[in-house]
Amino acid sequence: MSESQDNLKVMGLMDHLGELRTRIFRSLVIVLILFGAAFSISDYIFNVIKEPLVKALPEGSNVLHFTGPMDVFIANIKLSLLVAVIGGCPVWLYQFWKFLEPALYDHEKKYALPFLVSSVGLFFGGVSFCFFIIMPLALEFLIGMGMEVGTPIITVGDYISMLMILILGFGLVFETPVILVLLALLDLIDADTLAENRKFVLVGILILGALLTPPDPMSQVAMGVPTYLMFELSIVIIRMIKRKKGSDDKDSDQKPGKQVASKS
Repeated sequence: MSESQDNLKVMGLMDHLGELRTRIFRSLVIVLILFGAAFSISDYIFNVIKEPLVKALPEGSNVLHFTGPMDVFIANIKLSLLVAVIGGCPVWLYQFWKFLEPALYDHEKKYALPFLVSSVGLFFGGVSFCFFIIMPLALEFLIGMGMEVGTPIITVGDYISMLMILILGFGLVFETPVILVLLALLDLIDADTLAENRKFVLVGILILGALLTPPDPMSQVAMGVPTYLMFELSIVIIRMIKRKKGSDDKDSDQKPGKQVASKS
């Protein structure tokens, strides 16, 4: 009997790994397709993403420099990959939620669509917030500070690397509410525990902001404030879901069929 149960567990694990492989493969396919499309118009994309740098540099300055024959080619690959990951966000997030769906109860699966929509919206929101607000603030501060001691010579590789870290970092950080609510649905955390540990979360947000943003106070505050507000929003949402779940359970217990069953 135990051997049979062990075989079932092994088959379940193998099926689970097979499902994970399928979801990853589908995500990679869409990312590779978008990568090819982005690489074919990488010159145009470069003109768009260097706008924050153009505005931060003195008028008439050469915007980007390269020090080796492969620099621009490698930068094009990195930039195309970044665009592909961002553009494929709805697909790979959908695959992520479909992979997690079997772990949810039937009454929790109704949250799958709101989770998907909010995940995509928050990711795009984090990317947009970084590019249109954080990047201009950070570049203006850092270049202004650097020009006091020298002439800015910014390489293509350095700029793209900074862009990738900031944009992907902000996109993932803005997923905080979705992740916390999901963990609450899986009964791994609860709103009271989160509320009791606010001070530790605040310290963690400050450390994360120092790691992900350039070393200027404005960028760190610009990241820390929305992240903490999303943390507080997560607590509110978790409590609302818990109250609704408790209300649904109470209503189901008061159904006539339930009462008859309990009496019998």
